[in-house]
Amino acid sequence: MRTPHTSILAAYSEPREQIYRALLAHPARDWRVSQLAEEIPDVSVEAVRTTLYLLLGDRLVEAVPHQRSLTLRLTSEGRSTIEEITRRWTTVGAAVEEQP
Repeated sequence: MRTPHTSILAAYSEPREQIYRALLAHPARDWRVSQLAEEIPDVSVEAVRTTLYLLLGDRLVEAVPHQRSLTLRLTSEGRSTIEEITRRWTTVGAAVEEQP
């Protein structure tokens, strides 16, 4: 796993978790911001947009060429990085729940 340059991408938040889960559920899918926002209606369009642009800046998603509007696809490195981030969240969450 590559450590994201933008540490906010590894920081837990419920909206970010939902975005990552949607991306991982369909790793080969091409996404526009509006499509991903429709997939997870509990997350604001702004949160989706911001997260996708941060992922793009860290090259964890790539722009799909020849599209009229910005369309992004998870890279293989992005997939492994996001899988590792969500695994850490699960591990940390389990450890916190076990503490008295």
